[in-house]
Amino acid sequence: MSNYLEILMIIVALLLVIVIWSLSSVLAMMAKKVVEQAKNAKKILMIIVIASSSLFANNIEAQDAVADSTSAAPIINYGGMSSTGFWTMGTVIALELLVVLLLVLFIKGLWKSLHPVAQVEAEKKMSSSWLMTTWKKLDKQFFTKAAPIEQEADIMLDHDYDGIKELDNALPPWWKYGFYITIVVAVFYLLKFEVWKTGQDQLQEYTTEMTEAKAQTDAYLAAMKENVDEKTVVMADAAGITAGKELFAKTCVACHMSNGEGGVGPNLTDDYWIHGGSINDVFKTIKYGYPDKGMQSWSSTYSPVQIQQIASYIKSLRGTNPPNAKAPQGDLYSELAIVDSTQVAKMDSVSTK
Repeated sequence: MSNYLEILMIIVALLLVIVIWSLSSVLAMMAKKVVEQAKNAKKILMIIVIASSSLFANNIEAQDAVADSTSAAPIINYGGMSSTGFWTMGTVIALELLVVLLLVLFIKGLWKSLHPVAQVEAEKKMSSSWLMTTWKKLDKQFFTKAAPIEQEADIMLDHDYDGIKELDNALPPWWKYGFYITIVVAVFYLLKFEVWKTGQDQLQEYTTEMTEAKAQTDAYLAAMKENVDEKTVVMADAAGITAGKELFAKTCVACHMSNGEGGVGPNLTDDYWIHGGSINDVFKTIKYGYPDKGMQSWSSTYSPVQIQQIASYIKSLRGTNPPNAKAPQGDLYSELAIVDSTQVAKMDSVSTK
């Protein structure tokens, strides 16, 4: 109950309950007067009882829904309210507004029956007002253009469909104007695309959109390259390996020598690796380093893409057999063994399925 939106919705729902109760009381009092004045009292009473009972039933359901919604577990979703609580309260308020509308309509109908003379005078006064006159003119010019009820006999057609007859009213002006606009648009479309050739046809639009989409995709992929890490890294292309060679010459030759034959650091051209020989392992070694063994971290010096390029260049040195190569260090690493183990894992998963 610390959420302001929830408190506001509950207050609105409770206020609407009070409004419904007040309108129901007014409706009940007016219904009694109508029953007293009506000749066929039993029939009217039955209608009012049925209508009132249905409205009160909706009122009770609304109150129950309010009580249930207040006990819902708060899951932050809609302004701090749970999804279920928010839509439950929204439904309750909507139902209460509907009940209020129906009650007002019922009260209005009963008021007409209790004060027929005053209602007729009010309708006459309203029909003679400037607003009503203006509306009738606008309705005739732009919306319906239908003949008055008094003149319907003059435009009645001879068609008779099981007692249903047809009036020969004019088409609604708004529909005709819309049809005329479509004709103008069609002519303009024909001139623009087929005569003046100033617009792109469907194939040209498709080509343009695909070009724009490719540019956006390339920009996205270029930005995503910076997000490479030891789990997602792959071998760089030829240009990346060349860039990695230049970075290697600036930084790594002090320990691994110019051809990767090894000096203070291990030989990078054989199949023996101290910390793993996959592209992922090499990337991880360069990124985080092993300070206890003299290998510093280069993550603050180079970007992830640059580390990928260096790792790819190092992987490309395998089997180059440079002179004065340092003796192997670490464990034997085989790319073929990794591939074979992957295939075995796939076969096991297939056989299990």
